[in-house]
Amino acid sequence: MVQATRWWWAGVLQCLALAVAVAAPEDDHRRGLQAYNTGDVATAMSVLRAPANAGHAPSQSLLAFILDRGDFVEEAARLYALAAAQGDAEAQAALGNFYLSGRGVAKDEKQALSYFSKAAEQGHVLAMQVLAQAHREGGFGLPRDAAQAARWEARLAEIRPPRATPANKAKP
Repeated sequence: MVQATRWWWAGVLQCLALAVAVAAPEDDHRRGLQAYNTGDVATAMSVLRAPANAGHAPSQSLLAFILDRGDFVEEAARLYALAAAQGDAEAQAALGNFYLSGRGVAKDEKQALSYFSKAAEQGHVLAMQVLAQAHREGGFGLPRDAAQAARWEARLAEIRPPRATPANKAKP
């Protein structure tokens, strides 16, 4: 009976340790985001390094964003790629932009289109706008396709309410 109790407690302690380990990257991410939002970029970068290195996609994406703004584009591209591989829509859209412009990576419109498409499928507004324009104007080597452009514009309309104009303002 004593042995069974010890095993039970050992299991409980392992579960608690796992819960703390899982919560830590999210907590560090929140602290890093808060530091960034208050203008403390150095603290944000310092706090975000550990969760980013541990594979926490939102931290990788945010740290990449900060690094990109500081003109550390190669490291930003590497972190965006890691986060994008985990399905982070922000990272996918940013990486699409990197491939489109050739910043931090070799310019490649097909890769750009692939990453913008992944982000757009997840509802990333900017990526959806990029795809709508690409289909409307024939960007990324795509043929002009009004139906595809309309599809992305319709998805955007579902996400964003129309802007208030004199014609659609509610009347008192």
